[in-house]
Amino acid sequence: MFTRFRLALLSLLLLWLPVSWAAETGWLTSPDNDHASVRLRADTAPNNETRLLLDVKLEKGWKTYWRSPGEGGVAPSIAWQGKMPKVEWFWPTPARFDVAGITTQGYHNQVTLPMVIKGAAPEAISGVLTLSTCSNVCLLTDYHFSVTPTHQNAQFAHDFAQAMGQVPVASGLTDSLKVGYRQGELVVDAVRAGGWNKPGLYLDPPEDADLGKPQFRIEGDSLQATVPVSDSWGEGAPDLRGKALTLVLEDGGIAQQSTLTIGSASAGAGGNSGIPLWQVVLMALVGGLILNLMPCVLPVLGMKLGSILLVQEKDRGLVRRQFLASVAGILASFMVLALLMTVLRLTNQALGWGIQFQNPWFIGFMAVVMLVFSASLFGLFEFRLSSNMNTRLATQGGSGMAGHFWQGAFATLLATPCSAPFLGTAVAVALTASYPVLWGLFLALGLGMSLPWLLIALRPGLAMRLPRPGKWMNWLRRILGLLMLGSAIWLASLLLVHFGLSSGKPAQENIAWQPLSEQAIQDALAQHKRVFIDVTADWCITCKANKYNVLNKEDVQAALQSPDVVALRGDWTLPSPQITDFLRSRGQVAVPFNQIYGPGLPEGKVLPTLLSRDSVLTTLDDAKGSKP
Repeated sequence: MFTRFRLALLSLLLLWLPVSWAAETGWLTSPDNDHASVRLRADTAPNNETRLLLDVKLEKGWKTYWRSPGEGGVAPSIAWQGKMPKVEWFWPTPARFDVAGITTQGYHNQVTLPMVIKGAAPEAISGVLTLSTCSNVCLLTDYHFSVTPTHQNAQFAHDFAQAMGQVPVASGLTDSLKVGYRQGELVVDAVRAGGWNKPGLYLDPPEDADLGKPQFRIEGDSLQATVPVSDSWGEGAPDLRGKALTLVLEDGGIAQQSTLTIGSASAGAGGNSGIPLWQVVLMALVGGLILNLMPCVLPVLGMKLGSILLVQEKDRGLVRRQFLASVAGILASFMVLALLMTVLRLTNQALGWGIQFQNPWFIGFMAVVMLVFSASLFGLFEFRLSSNMNTRLATQGGSGMAGHFWQGAFATLLATPCSAPFLGTAVAVALTASYPVLWGLFLALGLGMSLPWLLIALRPGLAMRLPRPGKWMNWLRRILGLLMLGSAIWLASLLLVHFGLSSGKPAQENIAWQPLSEQAIQDALAQHKRVFIDVTADWCITCKANKYNVLNKEDVQAALQSPDVVALRGDWTLPSPQITDFLRSRGQVAVPFNQIYGPGLPEGKVLPTLLSRDSVLTTLDDAKGSKP
């Protein structure tokens, strides 16, 4: 009897021991990579499924990757041997790693990845695990394995449940969640009744799209994350609307995975600047108002002043109607610009403030018009209409109201190459927000520019205080003519580059400018250098002001000539998809644009539209960072 019992016990041990040994691979290492070790374990579940656990241990300072690595890295994968049914991977919530402006998603220290084999698995599961591990360098390592599942092992079941507890759930974190797209940017809006503490967002990018590091904005229970978008080559951003997006959002130890269809980005947050919409509207009004002070518009203001002085009888009603007609011309022109931008967005064409000055036909037409008006002011000829036309204008046009309407429209066209303070942010928001907001902000820009004209229309007495007509008017006409002639010459000079000619660099500019590209920025940062970016155009008056007032100053040029400074310039004088995409990826649609990167500013800092020596020199100094 005792002998039979020992034989039965021995048989059970012989049956159990090989299975328990084969139920896991043990910790596997590679002679080519001593910074990581892996282990696979397996058992069979009650529902006839097979469960696997992939354990990864990493040395301090090393990481591996999530299913979507981000801007670099390779996700873990297994090449199964033999005939295998479908294997479903479950991914614990990752962390984000940011190095030299590159953002990746993955794990450090230790992670366990659960898997489920749907259907009948082979008795022995074999394959090759390929694992990417990175620190200062990256290693791609293969691990050959073979494992035979146990039958409902209690310890394995505990470990599997614990690993699944690290996998994001389908609900429970957010009360509402939506995702939208605007040019060059993905926007995720979420609401959580308990508010937000330290949120994290991890995304599976749609096909042919790369997603950058999210930027968060929290207002009470609402969270908005904006994510830069580029194509798989790091260039222009594809239109993601209508595509599916899987994301993981976490906060306070809770992670939720959701798959959503990308719509149009919400306009309620005030565009890609993260500024409330009411503030953007105010910027549009102020920016439009300042346009009246820019040198682009001064000649037309001179024309308007001349038209008042030439009124034979000072009639308040006539002055009011004239200025209201000019206001109508300004507003109508801004609405035409809004329509143009809408069409360009619908056709996925380049968007930008002042892009019509990249067209030689437009420049030539404007130069001729300015020259004709200049000649008229000098008295070389006068516009004479037929008696029938004069009668028609008098009876239908309110003493030639059409001319005042076109003065307002003309002023708007000349204003577009100017990127006045506040204007750049407002236009950038308008061109990336929803269509109603785009039209609303362009209307606000028009109203802002119209304010001085409206003031005269409401208080014609201000115009009535001008001195009586006399010889001084002839001198004023000549001054206005010179302004017009100067504008015509400036416009004609813009045509030189279209004919392969160049006006040359200013004699005092000694900066060794290099072509602007994203790769050049990354190369400089990898060498621990600072980067100064200048995007300019010959037709941009503000760009020229920045150049002569700041960039050509000796102390600024000396700073930009430092051995650890790389100066990159992008020229937007002619149409350039590369420059357009570069600006759009930073939420910009106008020039000038200046940005500084460096060890102390790895994400880059955008400088004000109107540069100052202090802002350039101080930001360059901040970009150095703390020396080791």
